[in-house]
Amino acid sequence: MDALRHVRRIAVAAGTALLLSTGLAASSQAAEGNFFYNRADTGGEAFLGSTPNGVCLSIPGGAEHALNDTDTDARLYTNSSCTSTSRFLGSRQSEDYLAPFPTFVKFG
Repeated sequence: MDALRHVRRIAVAAGTALLLSTGLAASSQAAEGNFFYNRADTGGEAFLGSTPNGVCLSIPGGAEHALNDTDTDARLYTNSSCTSTSRFLGSRQSEDYLAPFPTFVKFG
């Protein structure tokens, strides 16, 4: 009886570990690489790293020029809910923008 209980504990522990590891992997997907841009407000260079997929991220200062140096396509927006008309920027592509400058980006 003790041996059976021990086997069940191991099976439950293994199943729990599997669920946790696959759940964390699915929730932490991110574009690999960086998103570089020239700020529309100052002309300075900036970048976003750690770019999770499906999250509307702020582009401080707006993007006058952007380089999507990630492995994931992106869409650029002018509003914080990422619902305005989007501008597509493919993986490893760059683009120049005119006003209104995109101020948010979403990957994936």
